[in-house]
Amino acid sequence: MEQDLNIKVKPLKDAIAEGAMALFGEKYSENVRTITIGGDEPFSYELCGGTHVENTGDVGIFIITSEGSAAAGVRRIEAISGREAYRFIQHRFKVLKRSAEILECAVDEVPEATSNLLGERQRLEKQNTRLRQQLVTAEFERAMVGIKSMGEAQVLVAVLSEGDADTLRQMTDRFRQRVSSGVVVLGSAIEGRPILIAAISDDLVKKGWHAGDLIKNVAALIGGSGGGRPNLAQAGGKDASRLNEALEKVFPWVEAKL
Repeated sequence: MEQDLNIKVKPLKDAIAEGAMALFGEKYSENVRTITIGGDEPFSYELCGGTHVENTGDVGIFIITSEGSAAAGVRRIEAISGREAYRFIQHRFKVLKRSAEILECAVDEVPEATSNLLGERQRLEKQNTRLRQQLVTAEFERAMVGIKSMGEAQVLVAVLSEGDADTLRQMTDRFRQRVSSGVVVLGSAIEGRPILIAAISDDLVKKGWHAGDLIKNVAALIGGSGGGRPNLAQAGGKDASRLNEALEKVFPWVEAKL
């Protein structure tokens, strides 16, 4: 409902005594412009903060565009009105209409279509993760054929394409389940960023071998560093082109430990 504004100029101390709202931190002169909205039972009484209309209906459409914290216990809103609000609505409607065209649905169906699309994306991401794990597992099994015996230790180094850190860790677990005494270092590159995972069996850890020391030695060639526990460590790097070269450093490191 539209309301006329009751505008008066009065002493600041009188306005404050009557309960007029003043903005914290603002400086006011001895006489202030006050605005009351609500007739005999006003619901707003403030010192003028720039409200220069005769009636609330003159504001027209009023849209809050943002809300946030201004200070401890103080919230701040930003809004637009009048012609700017109309332009805002027109722009948002165009965006909504364009979204409906992309989703091939009616405007009113955009929320449901978007939700369905996100659900399908999540399903495909899970499926992609499963397929990637299967591919990496198959690649790991092929690499196991080339495991190298070095004294008391079995050593495996391999680059498993498309293997993320979690999948590489799963492969090191698979290695330790099948090899009683050994060292495994696996590498991969995701979007050009190399990663390395190293694992050492418990019997070798008891002899002072440390996966964190090993991974730091190997990761230096790919422009990275890392660390971790004695039995499991991880590193990242910058130069994926030297991943195979870096893995070759595992063998002299193991040889020095024998």
